[in-house]
Amino acid sequence: MPRLFILLPALLLGACAYHTSRSSIVVVTDAQSVVENCTMLGEVDGQDSSHSMMPLDKTRDSVIVRLKIAAGELGGTHVLAKAADIKWKGPETNGTVYKCKP
Repeated sequence: MPRLFILLPALLLGACAYHTSRSSIVVVTDAQSVVENCTMLGEVDGQDSSHSMMPLDKTRDSVIVRLKIAAGELGGTHVLAKAADIKWKGPETNGTVYKCKP
């Protein structure tokens, strides 16, 4: 049992997602009007296996970070996702990536 307490923080740190320079400019929104004049690039998912262990507010933050990272990798600037809503309760963790001109 004591080993579990030593391993648990290491497992949780391994579940963290970090922004890159590409993902830091990505906007996650739940408003279709924001992306109506943008080019759709594809679908992404912010799901992670650690969601079942984390409180809902941390899960939402994690989903948003993972969506931003995935969108940044596709070259997108915006993600249309239900998780952007502050009242989001899950389980939808997917989003649509768009590239919008400034």
